[in-house]
Amino acid sequence: MESSVIVPWDAASVDPRAQLIDRTLEVTRLIRDLVRCSAFTLTAWDPLSQTHLHQTLASDGYAEKVLEHINDDFVTGNPAFAIAHRDDPRSLRWRDCEQDWDLWFPDTLTARDYLIPSGFHEGSTMCLRLADGRYVGAFHMNWTASTAATDERREITQRFRPILAELCDQLRTPRLLAEGVAPDCFALVISSSGAAFNLLARAPGPHLGEGGALRQRLLEMLRPWTPRRFLWSDDAGHCHRVSVIPCQRNMVLVTEEKISWPYDLSLREIQVLHLVATGASNPQIAELLFVAPRTVSTHIEHILAKTGCVSRAQLAAKAVSEGLLLAHTPAKCARGRDVW
Repeated sequence: MESSVIVPWDAASVDPRAQLIDRTLEVTRLIRDLVRCSAFTLTAWDPLSQTHLHQTLASDGYAEKVLEHINDDFVTGNPAFAIAHRDDPRSLRWRDCEQDWDLWFPDTLTARDYLIPSGFHEGSTMCLRLADGRYVGAFHMNWTASTAATDERREITQRFRPILAELCDQLRTPRLLAEGVAPDCFALVISSSGAAFNLLARAPGPHLGEGGALRQRLLEMLRPWTPRRFLWSDDAGHCHRVSVIPCQRNMVLVTEEKISWPYDLSLREIQVLHLVATGASNPQIAELLFVAPRTVSTHIEHILAKTGCVSRAQLAAKAVSEGLLLAHTPAKCARGRDVW
């Protein structure tokens, strides 16, 4: 049974993600009509998946078992895919493999066990990369007649490479979101599995980068993904604004920016503010921070004056709405070291 994800034209949606799917189907349908292929599939690779597996974005004309093979074993085991991925940027046909790379494609497992039994006698694979060189997926086509895969049709397919690559980019949403933040912000993409990925156009910086303390803290705390903003203090006591922005497919964009402590508050005052916002009483705050209750009262007076608030309730509301909370509830361990 053939698998197809072609949908009627009148099924287009106003939802942004659905619109992207509609555009993917529109573009692949256009290519299919221009090159008269018998089957096609556009497959995307997710760099956060930590596997070689590809995901079908649009397809028509292939049996489900063929699609499963293309997204899995074909990627790791077929020498033609290795050539297309590393050495030949064209829409690589079976005949190109023989003429230019001394590879007789019909003898490969993919052709022998999947494509030829499905009635196909010529095909092509075009690996897709963004302008910065990042691999994002592949576009596969097959024809029942070997003569149908002409040079002209190959050239037509290759002209669509930039568009297809953009459609395959699984980091497109966080990449576009990152372009809209302040230029001195650092950024990192994190998946629900705990994998992290740097955006090429936006550095992660020392704290979100490999081995960074903020990165480690985020990997420990972000479950499940929810939009939030909070403050984080580095070892030197500097303030950093951190934003967690959920994207599609269980991933988040994390941005980090070094700022001054809001309202000229000190780190200790921010800790007290956090505890006030969580509903802690003065005695509870004093116990958590290993300070005297009178000291807590003095801190709260200063915080109210600096923020222009007249009550603890107003202070708590401001802390939540303006993202003045810390990543964790502050406390002191037995040795007197601050923990948050």
